[in-house]
Amino acid sequence: MMREPQDRSEMVVALLAAEFADAGIDADVMERVYTGAHDEWSRALEATGVFGVRAIAEITACWAADPRVLRDALLTEADEFTRRRCLAAWTAFDTRPIAAVGR
Repeated sequence: MMREPQDRSEMVVALLAAEFADAGIDADVMERVYTGAHDEWSRALEATGVFGVRAIAEITACWAADPRVLRDALLTEADEFTRRRCLAAWTAFDTRPIAAVGR
């Protein structure tokens, strides 16, 4: 599994938390993360200008290899209720047949 350097990982978490805190995190967001629809978050990181093209590619490759990395980053600043609800949704995705995910 690819791992982001610790400093970069912390920066990604901070930037995503700042960008998406007001938007709310819900089961639909978790499903997009689970199914690999990561464009909105990679575009958000790109728009900050903090990361170069290579770093964005490495970050998104990490998310593609293990979507839980993005999930956990998005849930870092979430309240306990939201966190539990989203993790329960994630567990449900894990138990659905592959063809059903994303429907």
